[in-house]
Amino acid sequence: MRAPAPPPTYYLYRMTCPYRAALTTLLALALPACGDDTASTSFGASTTDTTGPATTDPTTDAPTTALPTTDTPDTTSTSTSTATTTTDATTEDPTATTATTGGPGVCGVDGESVLAELVHVGEPVPCGPLEFTGQLVSDPKGPIWQLDACPCGADCLVPDPWTLTMQAPAEWLPTLPACPRIVVDRQMGFGGCQFAAVSIWDSQQPNGPAFYHAGAGFQATTAAQDELTLAPVPVQTCDCEACCGPDELWDIAFDLLAVQATVAEGQTAQLDTFTAINLESHRSGLCDAPLDVHWVVRQAG
Repeated sequence: MRAPAPPPTYYLYRMTCPYRAALTTLLALALPACGDDTASTSFGASTTDTTGPATTDPTTDAPTTALPTTDTPDTTSTSTSTATTTTDATTEDPTATTATTGGPGVCGVDGESVLAELVHVGEPVPCGPLEFTGQLVSDPKGPIWQLDACPCGADCLVPDPWTLTMQAPAEWLPTLPACPRIVVDRQMGFGGCQFAAVSIWDSQQPNGPAFYHAGAGFQATTAAQDELTLAPVPVQTCDCEACCGPDELWDIAFDLLAVQATVAEGQTAQLDTFTAINLESHRSGLCDAPLDVHWVVRQAG
């Protein structure tokens, strides 16, 4: 009997390769486990070095970046608070200034006033010129005088009583003669019919000028305008807060029988044998405020 033939050589080769592959794999696994620690440490260090810087540095820097971020809102809050306080102060200051400086009374100083009222007893007082000629039946010094329309030198059976009442500084009131001629002008103004001017003559001197004039405004009586004229001379204009116009201050230019003088508020001046005083000459810018102009011209002695 013939012995079996040995397997072909390629079969042994095929069987051998898997065993070689398995052996090679086992050796590869065994070498790291059995090798020195340097190789293992080197592998770990390499892994750690590569990952560490990228991971560790941003993590470490993150808190540092957060601190300025936290400070920034605080600073912004402080700045906003300061700006708001400054704005409030700026808004209040103009209000305080307006309250302090606003209103009338900047131009001129209030002075004495003049008023005259002529009454025919039992008769209404007209709004316009009212004239009296007759006798003085009371003391020549006022401020209230009793009059009788009975002409001087006449013997009247029935009295015709009149009264003259004046308001003015005592030293600037007239002293009436025995036979006066008195004219008082009244005109419409704010609040009704008001006193405008008064002129007084001595009827025993028929060709003589009036010896006394006084008024509230820039005009003499209609009856005396050929003797005396007045005109305002602007001096100053002042702001008037929440008013209808500015405050105004004037001097008064007097022209008495061709003798002229300009008189400042509160001052006096000579007009030949007469003396003029400007008691006040200004006006407030307040709506409907009266004209504060009062004056007297009287003959000396």
